[in-house]
Amino acid sequence: MKRDLTFVSHGARCAAWHVPAGSDALAGPGGRPCVVMAHGFGGTRDSGLLNYAEGFAEAGIDAFVFDYRGFGDSDGTPRQDVSVRRQRQDYHAALAAARRLPGVDPDRVVL
Repeated sequence: MKRDLTFVSHGARCAAWHVPAGSDALAGPGGRPCVVMAHGFGGTRDSGLLNYAEGFAEAGIDAFVFDYRGFGDSDGTPRQDVSVRRQRQDYHAALAAARRLPGVDPDRVVL
């Protein structure tokens, strides 16, 4: 079951979903692994990413799926303006947020 979350990237609120692992099968001493996901360029998290996130969760891996600043349910302007630099910044902020999730091993977070 996904949970709605937000995190801040460079002053803008970014919308995210946390899809927790369905089991602790892959958990280690520090917690479960987690994959951080966002669409390339102008896509949003509601454009097919949930199916992948649920597949990871079924395999025992948490998923953290987010919208870039200015896209989807996230705040920020300009809207729908693709900037690889800003998207990389958002990924860094999403990684930091995923590392703080309860039950997630902060040393086993991937993109």
